[in-house]
Amino acid sequence: EVSEEFVTYIDGTASETVEKFKVHDKSGLYAWATTRKTIADLFRKRNKEETRDKTALTVENIRDLLEDKVTNLVVISISDPFAIKELAISLTQDLLARRKRRFTVKPYVLVVFDEAQEFISSKEGGIDGKCSAHVETLLRQGRKYGLGVCIATQRIAYLNTNALQQLHTYFVGTLPRPYDRMLVSETFMIDKGILEKTLEFAPGEWLLSSYIATGMENVPIFIKADNSEKEIEKYLKALPEISKT
Repeated sequence: EVSEEFVTYIDGTASETVEKFKVHDKSGLYAWATTRKTIADLFRKRNKEETRDKTALTVENIRDLLEDKVTNLVVISISDPFAIKELAISLTQDLLARRKRRFTVKPYVLVVFDEAQEFISSKEGGIDGKCSAHVETLLRQGRKYGLGVCIATQRIAYLNTNALQQLHTYFVGTLPRPYDRMLVSETFMIDKGILEKTLEFAPGEWLLSSYIATGMENVPIFIKADNSEKEIEKYLKALPEISKT
């Protein structure tokens, strides 16, 4: 088998021969002798990819993390939009199919999609449409199998409204764009006059609409949420291990 060491040896011998016999740098022999470095680079690149693949997580690995009794939080951040959508498609499909086959509901898993317009886009074709359809399916069917979905976005106008209608609880922040207010009003059956009040919201103020949480259907209430950063800081300071270090 041709190895990187063998190619390196041939490259060294060829370079010495070219230098010894003063082979012209425009000749075919010179080109052949000096391209061994390119082959060696390809070997090194392949070795790096193999090492990376061994340390990477598969969809099955991520699912196992979500369903074990030790891991409480899994955060996935991928800069490549195509790659993160492909992962969202595979992971949502795998989670739901596995629960259906086993007809299990535990452990409960909450899947959170930040910048949700990237995952449940109103676009119908290509990778965007495929990803949106899979997340919508999870929204429709997931809760009966212990799979919840939370979405967060500031660009609601770009979302798949069919998927939005599967949500049972909504937190609505400031909506400066008239089109966004109109869309929320039509999708969630909230009076436009109430949504106008969001323009006066201070940080931490939300409009909550949830029949499950409040017992009032299509009747939103105004709430004031605690500062999450301060709450996390308070919690961490209360931990003995943290306070000692």
